[in-house]
Amino acid sequence: MTFDTPTLDLLERVRAAGRKPISACTATEARAFPTLMKSLFGERLPVARVQDLTLPTPQGHRLPARLYVPEACNGDLIVYFHGGGWVLGSVADHDPFTATLAARTHAAVLSVDYRLAPESPHPGPVDDAIAALLQGGQAGATWLGQPLRRLIAMGDSAGATLATVATRRLRELPGARPVDLQVLVYPVTDAGFDTASYRDYAQGHLLSADDMRWFWDHYCPDTAARRHPDASPLQATDLAGLPPARIFTAECDPLRDEGEAYGERLTAAGVDCETVRCPGLLHAFLSMIHASPNAARAFEGIVQSLAVRDGEQRA
Repeated sequence: MTFDTPTLDLLERVRAAGRKPISACTATEARAFPTLMKSLFGERLPVARVQDLTLPTPQGHRLPARLYVPEACNGDLIVYFHGGGWVLGSVADHDPFTATLAARTHAAVLSVDYRLAPESPHPGPVDDAIAALLQGGQAGATWLGQPLRRLIAMGDSAGATLATVATRRLRELPGARPVDLQVLVYPVTDAGFDTASYRDYAQGHLLSADDMRWFWDHYCPDTAARRHPDASPLQATDLAGLPPARIFTAECDPLRDEGEAYGERLTAAGVDCETVRCPGLLHAFLSMIHASPNAARAFEGIVQSLAVRDGEQRA
């Protein structure tokens, strides 16, 4: 493990700050702190159009989302779910990143403000993610002003969990356009807390094991329900037929091993899945792509994973 200088500096600043850990906060207290994405990312790249939308849901509420359409849009739509342990974060916090993602990939990005726990615990955020993907398939061509080439589900951390669960659940909806690709960045895939990476990086690496237990307690307080595949996708018994997946884990992250185990399960089920362990990186490294050379290299790999490959089937 070799951290670059910006990552070492960040860890030192966190230690020196002596801030109350998330696991000792109420949800309200935790939300008062700026997210890493908001505090670290910096300026965003410009895009041709930004539009705030509200999406209908089967549950009857209106779901806020923000659409980014880049210059020379390639016809892809990335439906993006932000991280934050299902408790923290927002479209506004992720705005610099999602705009940059659109500009770098030439794909439109729909960033979704799904409902947060504990006010809306599991399965509320899952329901919102399914609704967002359904609307993306139905209205994407209208939003982009051109045929929809690919529908892509993407997210980071807890948002990556929502992305893959909603991708699987979308198959159950008659007439729904299926997802063409899922891109999962340091996903939460299980509630076991018992992997080697949980033990090795339990403390002192930004996201702690205690933090993750706190997030799960807010999101899914019924511990038995955490075994359901809609909460822990690693527990799904049938992953066959899912679209191609690109999974990116961080070397020094409690969630590393469960993300990689999910990639192994997808591959065993016959899914085209590539799993990349990003060296020298912590959880939430997407917030550091302008500061950390290691994070910048990882982001470049993510951008490349979103490109259409030679011979790939187009919608």
